[in-house]
Amino acid sequence: MMHDLQIKGVATLVALLFFISSFGQDTAKIARLYREGQRLLLKTGYEKEDMDSAWAIARQIDTYSRSTNYHQGIGMGRLLTAKILNESHRDDGRREASLEALSILNQYGTPTLQAEALIEVGGTYKNKPADMEKKIFYYKAGAQRYLDIKNYFSAGSMLEYTGELYNINSEYKQALKTMDSALILYKLTGYTRLHGIYSLMGSTYMFMNDFQNALRYNIMAIETGEKLHETGIIMSPIYNRLGMIYFSIEDYSPALDYFNRGLKIAYLNHDTPSIQTIQMNIAYIYRKTGQFSAALDTIRAAEKYYMHPDNDDSAEVATRYLYIYLDKQDFKGAAPYFQRLLSLYNRHPNSPSSAQFSRLALASYLQRTGRMKESMPFLIAAEQETRNRQEQINRKVILYQLFYRADSAMGNVQAELVHFKQYKALSDSLTSIQKSRQLASLQLQFEGAKKDKDILLLTQKSALQEASLQKEKIFRNVIFAGVCTLLFILALTYNRSRLKQRSNLQLQQKQEEINHQNELLKKLLVEKEWLLKEIHHRVKNNLQIVISLLNSQSIYLDNQDAIDAIRNSQHRMHAMSLIHQKLYQTDNLATIDMNWYIKELVAYMRESFPTETSITFQLQIAPLELDVAQAVPLGLILNEAVSNAIKYAFKDRQQGIISITLVTKGDSYRELCIFDNGSGLPQQWNLEETTTLGMSLMRGLSEQLDGTFEVKSRQGTIIRVVFPATQKEMI
Repeated sequence: MMHDLQIKGVATLVALLFFISSFGQDTAKIARLYREGQRLLLKTGYEKEDMDSAWAIARQIDTYSRSTNYHQGIGMGRLLTAKILNESHRDDGRREASLEALSILNQYGTPTLQAEALIEVGGTYKNKPADMEKKIFYYKAGAQRYLDIKNYFSAGSMLEYTGELYNINSEYKQALKTMDSALILYKLTGYTRLHGIYSLMGSTYMFMNDFQNALRYNIMAIETGEKLHETGIIMSPIYNRLGMIYFSIEDYSPALDYFNRGLKIAYLNHDTPSIQTIQMNIAYIYRKTGQFSAALDTIRAAEKYYMHPDNDDSAEVATRYLYIYLDKQDFKGAAPYFQRLLSLYNRHPNSPSSAQFSRLALASYLQRTGRMKESMPFLIAAEQETRNRQEQINRKVILYQLFYRADSAMGNVQAELVHFKQYKALSDSLTSIQKSRQLASLQLQFEGAKKDKDILLLTQKSALQEASLQKEKIFRNVIFAGVCTLLFILALTYNRSRLKQRSNLQLQQKQEEINHQNELLKKLLVEKEWLLKEIHHRVKNNLQIVISLLNSQSIYLDNQDAIDAIRNSQHRMHAMSLIHQKLYQTDNLATIDMNWYIKELVAYMRESFPTETSITFQLQIAPLELDVAQAVPLGLILNEAVSNAIKYAFKDRQQGIISITLVTKGDSYRELCIFDNGSGLPQQWNLEETTTLGMSLMRGLSEQLDGTFEVKSRQGTIIRVVFPATQKEMI
């Protein structure tokens, strides 16, 4: 009986070992089949034979797994099926297969397979607002599975893609937070190909209007890619993106350089979309810099890559041609492209962005050819579109500039003023954005130069510290030798002499180091002063450009009030421009000599207002130097007061006197007084009730100076502004 039991036990053990061996072989076989199926899906391009083979493998995995009741294998078969449907661009059953795989693998699968299933489920949702929340949820869950098993690279990859989804969904802060986490995980694994995520972070900062960080991260992307000798398709959009950043601040030289680098990579990889985009950007730069032949040649080269003659791309090409011929003043050459663009606009359902671009181009052509009234339907449609969707500010500037020109030509004075105000506000906003971006670019360049100098200083300090440590060791050895040779007076004296020499040498070296650091600090100070001068120079130049633009725009106006408003704006800008010109031309970057400034301003005002009255200017200016915060408002007040006196005080008079006094009152106050012996103010005139722009401006500027503003009529008109010698700090 005992013998029978022993035989049965051995038989059971043999059967169990055979089952375990057979099961292990089956699981290994399923794993090999799964890997082979994935390899077929990851091959470049779509081949029907590969898809058929992958389908056969998925069925084989399912059959083996179900026959052995291997649950993980069943989940792997469903997961491979979902991946095949995705690669075949089939949505039928894909989500059901991936959800079934996730359900099985969550219970029986490894964390890696669970992560793959989560990502596959997330991939079944589109990049649309309605789907975005679920898609991000599954991708973040997949990244967490990879984190659980310390697969930091895969987790970082998923977080990087999740950050891109947040960008698409306009959740920029969450996008940056997610990509920062991805960057940390990449660095933990020693991954160096970071140019893609740097570029993506640069785009995010650009969406957030953080121009300095956008520029910084895009430069990091370029530097990283070039260090790795990257020539793949990823580099073309990175070069293009950095070129667009420099293009947005009208720094065309580096923009063109980066565009050309990106174009070279695009041609190398036969990247047609990038070739089209970058060629168009290069053509735009050529057009803006007056190189019209080069611009036309570039667009012709790009046009070869547009396969469909009747879509948004074709409309864009026609628009680019049209603008080039308009800038060349070649209206005959522009006419065919106007007709081509008009035909596309009327018969093709353009995208909102393309349609808006086309409307502005069509209206521009019509206005340049004198057909103002015909341009109005396109402008009205464009304005309606701006209410329905977010529009780029530069397009709004063009829209309202065209609007007020058309209104002016057709005599619609009220509409003209409304549209001019909108144009002016948007134009000022665009100029402000460009200036802030230019300053950010200068600041980044300055920080780069300062960083290089700091590294050099740290290297030098490290070398000096090493030398100091070596000297300390020598000093200890000498002390030890001195103790050993204490009985030898001659040796001790010699040793003291040597120590003194070393001390003198150390002092000399330290003095040289201090002198060297002083020289570096002087250079940094010179560079800072140069940067400030450059800023004042650019501000002065930009104000002069605006004055010239206003002068050009006044040519198209027939309304005298609008012309006067533009001239008043020119005078105010000139008053500010004089200050920046003086700061640029002198070594004193903090204050303005008011004696010089008021004389220059009065000379300009005398020449700017032709009048039949002989006006004598009497100036009594104390030797004062004011900072820019006080000089600018004071200059604008002078501009308003003197221009009003010249225009209105001496009507029907042959002679007049305008007296300007700027004096100190004690140590705490300054007083500006403008007097004219003209006809004076009306009897019922009241400062508190007046609503004129000039008086409101002078009163507001006086408040900006923390001063008092007073207007009286005594044998003429007296305007008095009393303000503190030192202005309060602005909070």
